[in-house]
Amino acid sequence: MKKMSIGFYSLLLSVQVFANQNIQIITSEIKEVTVFQQGAQINRKGAVMLNDGVTEIVFTDLPQNIDQRSIQVSGTGNFSILSVNYQINYLKTQIEAKDVKILTDSLKLLEFKKNEIENNIEICQQEEVVLMANKVIGGTQNGVNVETLKTAMNYFLSKLNEIKTKELKQNVELRIIDEKITRLQNQLNSVRSIKKDPISEIIVKVNAASKTNAKINLRYVIYNAGWYPEYDIRAININEPVNLIYKAKVFQSSGEEWNNVKLTISTGNPQISGEKPIIYPWYVNFKEYFEYKVYDEVITAKGIKREEPATAKNEIVDYDLEEEVAEFNSFTQSTNQTNVEFNIDIPYSIPSTGKEYTVQINEYKLDASFTYYAAPKLNTDAFLLAKITGWAEYNLLAGQANIFFEGTFVGNSTIDPSITRDTLDLSLGRDQSIVITRTKIKDFESKKVLGINKKETYGWEISVRNNKNSAISLILEDQFPISSNKDIEVEQIEKSNAKLNETTGRLTWDLKLNSLEAKNIQVKYSIKYPKDKILNM
Repeated sequence: MKKMSIGFYSLLLSVQVFANQNIQIITSEIKEVTVFQQGAQINRKGAVMLNDGVTEIVFTDLPQNIDQRSIQVSGTGNFSILSVNYQINYLKTQIEAKDVKILTDSLKLLEFKKNEIENNIEICQQEEVVLMANKVIGGTQNGVNVETLKTAMNYFLSKLNEIKTKELKQNVELRIIDEKITRLQNQLNSVRSIKKDPISEIIVKVNAASKTNAKINLRYVIYNAGWYPEYDIRAININEPVNLIYKAKVFQSSGEEWNNVKLTISTGNPQISGEKPIIYPWYVNFKEYFEYKVYDEVITAKGIKREEPATAKNEIVDYDLEEEVAEFNSFTQSTNQTNVEFNIDIPYSIPSTGKEYTVQINEYKLDASFTYYAAPKLNTDAFLLAKITGWAEYNLLAGQANIFFEGTFVGNSTIDPSITRDTLDLSLGRDQSIVITRTKIKDFESKKVLGINKKETYGWEISVRNNKNSAISLILEDQFPISSNKDIEVEQIEKSNAKLNETTGRLTWDLKLNSLEAKNIQVKYSIKYPKDKILNM
């Protein structure tokens, strides 16, 4: 009896202690997300009614990969925050993604549709059975007149054709439905086969002086999210500024859905250390040389015997102490001093699928000058170039740009602020209304033998015609060959007032052509080399 009393008292005591532990699960929603190039900061908000005393507020169903160092909790109400703890709940996994529910609902609709079609097919089959069972006309003793037989046969064939056509259509629909069900089921199996991580929880211990309505803000950083830049550059025509559309490709696979959240796109990276660099002592010393001898190895019956023959040379090894120190300190880290944030006005939803979603950051109008370029030795088409200025002030990051001209996609380019000059040169595609030809001047070409040498002479004529309705500027380029051997002599005979780069041999003409105007340019040169050699052109 005494043991029973003690046990009952212990049970009451444990119940009382558990009751004194006031634990509340808070319902929170993601309201704001700041997406970094690698990672994202999540801002959750929730409200809970607190009784006086100590309460543990539990944020549950959180992703597992939270950076514990980034957790921040704040709130409003008559309470104070005592502690913040982070833990993994291995007994519970993350909620199934929204696309699983969509796939499941779609499968249910298709199954219902399939059952409906199968019922229709069965009805057609029963109608056919009834029709075939009643195809006998008249009795066995009396015949049937021709008109009655004709009417009956027409009805019979018409009805049978109607049933067969309906059954055929239903079978076609059934095959289509079965194919859709198979694809959806495979997709659903693929999604469900992905291992679900256990959830994490953040426990906030608070102390309230009295009963109060508490509003809690929770911030934390995750790393399986990010963004990268992409640009659209649109030129309407050569007389208007260029539109540069700055876009972010945002992705996340954290396990939690971002539904209608306020997005902020940041060029920062929380994984980059904010500590200042330290300059260590830089020691300078003499180079050291080590001497070693080369031995021959002779294999004998007793093993390997090393001998130093009289011809063996002593070799000097140059040991560079400075190189070793440089290699040891070769790790460097660079950071961007300016982190720019773009606040997106429109709420966005980014599912936890890892797929990329395009978010437009901003749009700029940039001044541009337009010119045409052609190198007919390589390609006889003229390419429209846009030289864009003023783009560097918009804190752009390196990324791919999609180029559009006159509403047509013409190709891709790359914007890289680290290497691009103040002027951004973009190719806007070919213009077939500028006709260019490059042909040999056969009357000028010759091959002669001069003593021990051979001399070859070449000539090219370049013709340019502007068939557009307006004047154009055209940069035209060709080249003279450059000798890389003292036995090869190149003579530059004709360059039609081109600018010549003596180092590269490049010829450049800046042409202005009015509408329907044509110009001809000639390039002539000769090459002299030993006649017993074969020239590699």
